[in-house]
Amino acid sequence: MINRLWWMRATHPLASRYPGAFYRVASAAAAVAWVVRRDLRRNLVRNMLPLCDGDLAQAKRASKKAMKHAAQYYVDLASLSRRDISRFEESHLEIFHAERLEILAAQGPLVIVSAHTGNAELAIQVLTYRGRPFVALVEALEPRELAEYMLSLRSSAGGTFHEATFGGVRAMMAALKNGQIAGVMGDRDIQDTGVCVTFCGRHVKVPRGPWELARRFDAPVLPVFSARKHGDQFRIDVGEVFRVARTGDLECDIRRAAERYVRLLEAQLRRDPGQWTVLEDFWKVHGCGNR
Repeated sequence: MINRLWWMRATHPLASRYPGAFYRVASAAAAVAWVVRRDLRRNLVRNMLPLCDGDLAQAKRASKKAMKHAAQYYVDLASLSRRDISRFEESHLEIFHAERLEILAAQGPLVIVSAHTGNAELAIQVLTYRGRPFVALVEALEPRELAEYMLSLRSSAGGTFHEATFGGVRAMMAALKNGQIAGVMGDRDIQDTGVCVTFCGRHVKVPRGPWELARRFDAPVLPVFSARKHGDQFRIDVGEVFRVARTGDLECDIRRAAERYVRLLEAQLRRDPGQWTVLEDFWKVHGCGNR
């Protein structure tokens, strides 16, 4: 972790000014890492296999792509403070179903749910650049010096990012109470409090937080999926807005919302598995019930 922090700080001045060149550097570093980091290679291939219907060759190709995208994410962060977010959408995003973004102009709380594909954080930053503040939760990192550095990079374009801790959840609840936008990930259950669903034919836990928050504040849910085409060019797929049911059965309402989201996510990932930049052994770490 310390080495990663040192490397990011050392390369930040140049990467922020010349992102095009550093996307190529990141791609080369990822190719080397895929060869020498057996642990990451194994995890990525295992993650891709269910998305590729067990085709090992396809899973290996997708895992190499995912490794490259994971490395390029750090170039995104390094260059974020120098980006003109007000113009990024028109020059860097290809948006499908853009009409569904009309919900961003409505009053009241809104929960945007994405996944670890493309650069979801950047997508939310850009799409919400319409005069509405947003708060997003990200995974807590160690050591603290790295965590604070990453938070400063993520928040450098105007969004407010908090770690997924008790304090971060409180900040998000306050934002929703004030009619703001909350941005959360719906694929990795980093707090280990998730709900068990069927995803790619396997039983895994996904976060309950997005659905519990949306239900509590009666906030509509906007699914947004990001896919990296190359470098800093992205495809954004905007899902249909929906609401979490508010019946007398809290767990049932949350599970149904999570299952609806997972179906959308699976369709996105099957189309291009290499977009999923989850580096842990997802099916093992988040497995639940009968596998």
